[in-house]
Amino acid sequence: MIDLHSHILPGLDDGSPNIAESLEMARLAVADGTTHMACTPHIVPGMYENGTVNIVEAVRSLEQALRRADIRLALYVGADIHIAPDLPDQLTNGKVPTL
Repeated sequence: MIDLHSHILPGLDDGSPNIAESLEMARLAVADGTTHMACTPHIVPGMYENGTVNIVEAVRSLEQALRRADIRLALYVGADIHIAPDLPDQLTNGKVPTL
C-alpha cells in the first residue's frame, strides 16, 4: 500500500512531535501493509515555515532512523501546500517540493 499523505516527519508541523513517535507511526503503518509513504508536512507561511531544503533533510534523517530500527518503509519527499498567490513562483524556484 502507498500512503500519499502523512505528517510523520518529527517536529515540522502538527504531526509527529519527535523521532520516537515517528518510528511508532512507521511501525504501525508497516503493520497495516504500507510499504511506501509520502512525507507531506504543512507549508503555511507564518505558521509552518517548511520548504524543500528542510523537508529533504528531515526525510533523510528519518530514513536513517528507520534503517537503524529495521523498519522497512520507503519514504518520499512531498508537502501539504496551501494555495497562495506566489505558489507558481515557489514551485518554479524549487522552494516547495512536489511528489
